[in-house]
Amino acid sequence: MPARKGDTWNESETYKDAWTLREVRRITTQGLYNQTPTYHINITFTEDSEFLVFASARDGKSAVYRAHVPTGDITQLIDPIDGVGGYGSLHKANGVTAGNGMGIDGGHMSIAPRTGWLTFVAGRTLRAVHIQTLEERTLVEDIGPEWTHGVLSVDPTETYVIVALMSAHPEILAGQRSTRPYMTHFAEGQMQLRIIQVPLAGGAVETIYSEDGCSSAHSPHCPTDPDLVLIDRDFPPRFWGGSDGKTNRIWTLRLSTGELTELPPQDEARFQVHSGWTWDGEHVIYHGRSAVSGHYIGVVDKQGNTVREYAFRDAPHYGHVSAMAGRPAIILDGNITNDMLLWLYYDAEQPRVEAIARHNTNWGALPGQYPHPHPVSDSQGRWISFNVGQSGRTDVCVVKV
Repeated sequence: MPARKGDTWNESETYKDAWTLREVRRITTQGLYNQTPTYHINITFTEDSEFLVFASARDGKSAVYRAHVPTGDITQLIDPIDGVGGYGSLHKANGVTAGNGMGIDGGHMSIAPRTGWLTFVAGRTLRAVHIQTLEERTLVEDIGPEWTHGVLSVDPTETYVIVALMSAHPEILAGQRSTRPYMTHFAEGQMQLRIIQVPLAGGAVETIYSEDGCSSAHSPHCPTDPDLVLIDRDFPPRFWGGSDGKTNRIWTLRLSTGELTELPPQDEARFQVHSGWTWDGEHVIYHGRSAVSGHYIGVVDKQGNTVREYAFRDAPHYGHVSAMAGRPAIILDGNITNDMLLWLYYDAEQPRVEAIARHNTNWGALPGQYPHPHPVSDSQGRWISFNVGQSGRTDVCVVKV
């Protein structure tokens, strides 16, 4: 019988990482996919570092969960819903994803780490659940079939949640099999972007930013300034795959004024593949494919001034950048290697790299981003969570650092 809301169990196992001997807990060992929120927003864990949150698909349904990090105890927070995989992921992946797109995935969740409210998208409904009391709220009944959605972000005052909405894939919207890639449909500039905001307590939905002709999958708040948001500005013909080949990708948006500030790299390739805030809210980390070869990885301040930018000319791998709490380091899950979690320190002119643990994910274990490690530190620098894909499924792990 499938688990229900409030059920608690433990399916975890622990091991010592062979490279660093750090203790790793594999929290999940069952289900099709298990996935935490992404590295963009820095908030997979509660403020006290005792719990993390994730989504899982099990028995043809999906739900959200909390895990007690020191023990691995899992509690199911809602009754499972019919549907597997996210609506946004379905459209942007041209219909090729894990599930039917009417479920829940971990990439479209965000937790208020102090108050414990977890926001998530279930199908096209924006919902919230308290991870301790299990009280539930419906924040937006239906975001609209004409929209696909990006990553959620709860502001640092834990008052609002925002999410970027982009035009849906026309063929999938019409119930047809995709014959043309998502990007191709919008290559002439028909894409629409809306960023909406809704109170965590419930209330009216407000459009806080709109722009035609571009998309933005990520809009995380600055951790120390609720009025400042980091956004992608992705233009045709390649959007998140390379934009227009000339316009810088990452910008800050001042919500009260609408002011946009460019955060450019030094590399001639203006498209930063991934980015995220540092924990103090003073800087943004990023990486991208170099115009020469390999990757560049850097740090820029909120005014757009480069702090560090390192070139890794022989780095052939895909990967992500995530901020580490308590040390001047970026967590890498790829770029330099394809199977290790690494710290890249940026407190000196020359880069320094330290091994954390081996993630050893099979990046293609499932369609989409479910197998991507997407490492996230807790706020105290005690743990790093990451996702691992193997044998057609994925799990959530955490390494003690």
